[in-house]
Amino acid sequence: MILKGNQRAGGADLASHLQNEFDNELVEVAEIRGTVAQDLHGAFGEYEAIAAGTRCKEPLYSLSINPSAPISRDQYRAAIDRIEQGLGLSGQARAVVFHVKHGREHCHVVWSRIDTAKMRAVQLSHDRQKLRTLARELAHEFGLPLPEGLARDAGQDRQRKKDMTLQEKAQADATGITPRERRAEITDAFRRSDSATAFRAALKEKGYVLARGDKRGFVVVDRFGKVHSLARQIDGVRTRELDDKLAPLASGTIPSVDEAVMAVRREASDIEPLVDARVAPRMAELSGKLDIRQAERRKKLDLRKQELDIVQGGERMSLHAAHKSEAGKPFARVAGAIFALLDRVPGLRSVIAPLRRNAKINPAERHRIECEALERRHQREHFMHERRRKALARLEARERRSLETTVRRQLRAAESLQTEKWQARKRQLEVNKLDLTVPAEGLSAPAKDDGWKKRTKGLGHNKGQRQDGPKGYRYKREE
Repeated sequence: MILKGNQRAGGADLASHLQNEFDNELVEVAEIRGTVAQDLHGAFGEYEAIAAGTRCKEPLYSLSINPSAPISRDQYRAAIDRIEQGLGLSGQARAVVFHVKHGREHCHVVWSRIDTAKMRAVQLSHDRQKLRTLARELAHEFGLPLPEGLARDAGQDRQRKKDMTLQEKAQADATGITPRERRAEITDAFRRSDSATAFRAALKEKGYVLARGDKRGFVVVDRFGKVHSLARQIDGVRTRELDDKLAPLASGTIPSVDEAVMAVRREASDIEPLVDARVAPRMAELSGKLDIRQAERRKKLDLRKQELDIVQGGERMSLHAAHKSEAGKPFARVAGAIFALLDRVPGLRSVIAPLRRNAKINPAERHRIECEALERRHQREHFMHERRRKALARLEARERRSLETTVRRQLRAAESLQTEKWQARKRQLEVNKLDLTVPAEGLSAPAKDDGWKKRTKGLGHNKGQRQDGPKGYRYKREE
């Protein structure tokens, strides 16, 4: 079982991410606790509204639970309660969402860090160590195998591998290359290279450009123009060892970061127009299933709006009928006539004003209060529906961006592959051209001619003379 948690802000983006049905095969909002709103956008909005009364900048704690084998919902709930208690978040408002991605189910839990009684954020110190301990305990309790990193805990000697940040995750989605894959490629190129020149050539072969950093010694620029520290991309290598290996490279031959980025973008500028021209047709081909899902969600929301209008209209008609029926009763008519008569006397208006505001005595005042209360509730329900409609629009836009990102990544990879093949063919043609036009080293054309003349002269030195040997033989055996 793998537990990954982090403190964060941006509740609206997180809610859209958790409900994104393009990146997930199944999305299920299983629980929303401690808020008036029963949808993720509204719940996270309440978390952030409460946090506005404090100094907390990251009022959410997001946790993902990835079991190594399928577990039941009761086991999920038991694990969530255990983790909640271990982190000190017991009783806090939370939301639970289940995802199925690539055939595997996992769970996301989002807590509010704000303690409403004290109006301060819950301190979450050493949460990574606590999650590692809880992951081992839960895996042992549920009979799940431990991942290699949890099963082999080397303590302080264990290399700390940071989780992907939101920026790195967005970059990985756009490029299709995760930070782990990038480090593996650069590390492999470093291990296979026996010199600085060979390492630089290996990087170029994999699509990376070695450059001089402004503050760091060496950096690499990937094929998408992103800059990475070279020392952090090679596992198990210290900066001093890296500098010693790259020392033979002359500083003038290594481009700066700006030069490398401009060169990469110049090469990519030929691909981007082709990708842009093919994005829309490709999205039209792949958006069929997504359009069906979005249409179903909009249909449910529209049906909810129709039901809401029907119910509110019926409530207004029922209240109006009840008020009209009560206004026709003798007590209501007499009370209205008395209050109208007393209003004509200026000196009695101030005396009867409290009586007129008393809803138990004056039916008209009670009717007004009930009508205003009903109208406020109807406005609140309309506001909630409009908020859900806007949240659905944000979710659909997020899914469209995910689809476009996927399409662009596929098209860019295909175009890059075609470009690399074309460049390799071009380089091969240049090599073949040199082989045809440039003579071989150590062998000149006159030398070849002289050898041919010598061989010809040797074969024909007895031409015109009578042969003493048998016919068919030019030389005797003794010669």
